[in-house]
Amino acid sequence: MSFVALDEDSNQLRVLNHPVKKLPPNPHIARGTEPLQRALAAPSETTDVDRERFIEPREDKSLRHRLIAYDQMSFFTGSASADLQAARLVNTVRSNSEDFLSQQRIHDPSSFRFLLDSPTNAILLEASLHVHWDLYGTFCIVPSESDAEAMLDTLTVLNTEWAKYDPINAPVRPLDISQPPFANPRWDIVVLHPHALLPDRQPLVIARDRTFYVQGQPPPMSRLTWTSWIAYDDNLRSETPPHDPLPPFVVENVRLTLNQPILSSLAMVINAYYKLDQFMRDHGSSASSRVRWFADQMSMLVTAIFYVPPHYPQVTGQTQSAEISQPSRSATVTGTSQSAAVTSQHTVQVDPQAGSPACGTMVDSSVSHENNVLDAVEPPETVGDDGLTDSEFRLVAARARDPLLDPDQRADAAMMLLFGTRRHANPYVQTQQVHTGVGQC
Repeated sequence: MSFVALDEDSNQLRVLNHPVKKLPPNPHIARGTEPLQRALAAPSETTDVDRERFIEPREDKSLRHRLIAYDQMSFFTGSASADLQAARLVNTVRSNSEDFLSQQRIHDPSSFRFLLDSPTNAILLEASLHVHWDLYGTFCIVPSESDAEAMLDTLTVLNTEWAKYDPINAPVRPLDISQPPFANPRWDIVVLHPHALLPDRQPLVIARDRTFYVQGQPPPMSRLTWTSWIAYDDNLRSETPPHDPLPPFVVENVRLTLNQPILSSLAMVINAYYKLDQFMRDHGSSASSRVRWFADQMSMLVTAIFYVPPHYPQVTGQTQSAEISQPSRSATVTGTSQSAAVTSQHTVQVDPQAGSPACGTMVDSSVSHENNVLDAVEPPETVGDDGLTDSEFRLVAARARDPLLDPDQRADAAMMLLFGTRRHANPYVQTQQVHTGVGQC
């Protein structure tokens, strides 16, 4: 018998059925073929099947449902297609980086802290554009030139105020991304690999005059207009003459109507710098002046985002605790030898032919224990999905919080903390294989 229940992910009433027991096998049905048996087997026996290999995690489904309720359309094209996916801005694999991002106050103040799996850190993109943006880095989303300059000027002023804190109170960073120029800026698209994003002058359709549906209100009249754009150099240009570049645009949503936190524009800046920095390292000599300008501007913005005031007590305490939590080998030996020395010094009576100390010799037990500790071989640390071991991650985290470190070095450590050593995949691998004949029989 069915029943009605509230679905927590979509916040809607759904008709559900009570679970029933699995029926016993029918003895009158003959044994099927081997492919049929594999198809009907338990999930644990068919892990290589495509339909089970790419199952979307539950947290991704929950985040996607919330984004569909708040944003409803693709951040880039304005499309409401069924293949929309949740694309994270700061896509780090270690959740313990949330405390560091919360300290920098790049989240909406109503959220109290920065969460990786929250609408503040995610947008909706079509599946294909999500792959281009996250896996290959063929394009990045940046604030418009005027908004980027305004953000940098505002951050510089706020960092100066933060440096004048009272050492006793140690207030939080005076940054509110829900206020201009951080709230709802105009966005621009920087194309880094045009031939990979839209090969053979393939057009990309983008909607204008987007309309949104708010629950409890009548559906609005659709007034969407679709325009076609092609990738040309570092920009998107109109498919029809005179081929004007895509102007900066404002992405509307219903987050404020639903009293939900806004998108973190500073998290988008961090994502854009990650893509631009890698592109400049690999293709800096051929980069256009527009790409160079945005790369320099995002670099200065990231340095300002990860600013830490001198001798900030909270940060200094966290740095010291991080250093204490990973004691060096010499510290371990010293502490152990001191405790052993206090315990006892005794006379050892052993056989001299066994290669041990002579009879009646005074031997310090701490020395023998120290030698045992030094001779012990530590097991190698495993490398995480971000390319860092736990010790390397703690070291990078301490450098990212160090108020005495050079600002550029601190920003580099913060980026390593968030993204590790991962790099974008080569978007031209498939094209190279076709031209070189790799993989052909």
